[in-house]
Amino acid sequence: MPTTAKSNAKSTTRRKPIQSAQERPAAQVVQFPLFAPKPRQTAPQEVQVVICECSADAVRVRLLPDPAAVWCMMDETFGTLGWTRRYYFADGRLWCGVGVYHPLMNNFAIKDAAAPAGKLQISNPDKWKENGSFLAAAALWGAGADVMALPSLIFAADQVAIDPVHKRAKNPNDPPTVVGYRLHGALTVDKLLRAEDGHIIGVQLLQGERKVVWQAE
Repeated sequence: MPTTAKSNAKSTTRRKPIQSAQERPAAQVVQFPLFAPKPRQTAPQEVQVVICECSADAVRVRLLPDPAAVWCMMDETFGTLGWTRRYYFADGRLWCGVGVYHPLMNNFAIKDAAAPAGKLQISNPDKWKENGSFLAAAALWGAGADVMALPSLIFAADQVAIDPVHKRAKNPNDPPTVVGYRLHGALTVDKLLRAEDGHIIGVQLLQGERKVVWQAE
């Protein structure tokens, strides 16, 4: 009866030698805080003037970076594919999460914010919730942060021209009534004065040919 012979020959396949701990490539050391590029400063022409409230005696305004300019800053700093944004509702408010890609995480680091609180005379409040939350979240990465950090600015009636807003009376013989006040002409940002560290300490605005100056206290 035939029998099957068992072979004691060793396999000729070579195994890779086991690497010692010293020979293995070391994992990259992660140091905190993680480095992220810093966006450039906001230019004067990239700043919008938004009215908060206006009276016969003074006007209070807030300076905000143009959302389109902040978008460009993010593209310039992180690349068009190096950042992202998302929107969601929480606590009855619209929030924006702006994320920056980091290779050590192999993912986007997200920073979230809602639109800044405060009274603003804006024609489209719903659009402001979207733009305002984006500006606030992008500022957490440094884009437009120099302008977003500014407080509201107050200018007296002797600094800017303010006109009353009249409403006609129902009786043609009665004089019109004053229902509010508005700027005689729009304010635009002309110059930004900065400290050595880059934060804004002064602003020169224009109302027509009139120069209006604000300085931080």
